[in-house]
Amino acid sequence: MKKYLLTIVTLLVFLFTSCNVNDLVSEVANGKITAKEKLGEVINKAKSDFARDSKLAVIYGRNVSTSGEIDLLGDNLTNNFYYVVQSDSVDAVNPGEANQFYIPVFKSDPVRSPITLNEILTLIKNPAAKNIIGDAFGTIGTVAISTSASYSDSPAALNTLLSRDDVKSFRALNPASQIDMFLFPSKSINDTLGTTNAADWVVNFYSSNSSLVLWITTDRGVVTLSN
Repeated sequence: MKKYLLTIVTLLVFLFTSCNVNDLVSEVANGKITAKEKLGEVINKAKSDFARDSKLAVIYGRNVSTSGEIDLLGDNLTNNFYYVVQSDSVDAVNPGEANQFYIPVFKSDPVRSPITLNEILTLIKNPAAKNIIGDAFGTIGTVAISTSASYSDSPAALNTLLSRDDVKSFRALNPASQIDMFLFPSKSINDTLGTTNAADWVVNFYSSNSSLVLWITTDRGVVTLSN
């Protein structure tokens, strides 16, 4: 018995001395990502199984944490970043198929997602904001986010809003509220206020029956869409 115990102890010592413990813990337990972290993998996947000219059109973050992250170890359908890609070559021959949704998967390649636009829009409780977001989605068959566009990652975008009085008030009145985030080409949100070759975040703070929807514009500050 002592001989077997000694063998086990020796094996454990070998494992822990030959491996980085922090790497082991991170590899096993950490599935949290921000919006930009898996973007490159998604575009590469889309170029290989959708269209060679695939470009990013929209990022949709569903049930994002206050730190601007989702957890790939959770329910991938209700807590994830959805990446909508766009292809001009597909649009030219089959406009109805010009966009595809992808989601990242823990320790695997991104996969296509069955989520629909109607499913996304049902989570926006304010009619005015829902119409604006719906119209923005209506443009992405032919519009993509410029590769030269500079935009914040999801944590920085959320950090811009969480200290606002209207956000704090909404979350205090709706303690079970959730957060969805959208990154759109700026001009697709509003052709007049939007900025050419820019990408902007729209954030939906929502409960079961109400929404506070804010647009972080490139050069005009924060605009409330849910008035």
